[in-house]
Amino acid sequence: MRNLTTILFDFDGTLADTLPICIHAIQQAFLTYDGQTLTPGEVVAMFGPTEADIIRLNLRNREAAEDGVRLFYKLYNEEHDVRVKPNEAILGLLGHLKSKGYRMGIVTGKGRDSLDISLDRLGMTDYFDVTVSGDEMTKPKPDPEGVLTAMQALGAEKDETLFIGDSEADMRAGKGAGVFTIGAHWLENVQTHEFGTMPDLYVKRVAELLAFLETA
Repeated sequence: MRNLTTILFDFDGTLADTLPICIHAIQQAFLTYDGQTLTPGEVVAMFGPTEADIIRLNLRNREAAEDGVRLFYKLYNEEHDVRVKPNEAILGLLGHLKSKGYRMGIVTGKGRDSLDISLDRLGMTDYFDVTVSGDEMTKPKPDPEGVLTAMQALGAEKDETLFIGDSEADMRAGKGAGVFTIGAHWLENVQTHEFGTMPDLYVKRVAELLAFLETA
């Protein structure tokens, strides 16, 4: 890297411990409209498209797909404050990076509506200069499209950009975009426990990222 100016983040499992509520709401949609009882692993195996498209593409009862999507968003909205709590270390990190003048963005497979719900409820909305959701991508991660889209919006070059995520798809997207890619497992629930594509840096605590940035 040359002069680091831009830091991009994945969302679920990286900035917020939202994987459990995503899994729960998808499970309920499949149970209600398909009679299917999906394990968390079976839900995670469907990840890539937005939550709504996971339901549309995989619900056997296709006529009920939009009802399933509506149920997902109803549960995600109504149960968010109970199932997802603000993480003070993450909020402190974002505040610190903002004060240092970094341009920041989110690149996530989440749908726009669920992303905006979480950003608002967790008090994160004002930290980011760009957010790219799954609804704005034609090719989800591991394709680098979302990372490159965020970089273009910010006018960022590859050698001045970091991408931070918790999943194998994140590692492949960051590497595919040609940026310094960090694997972060600092939250309780993450999508990938072991990376097949090795990150340029692996961190398990927010403090480790801050220490790295002091020398970057």
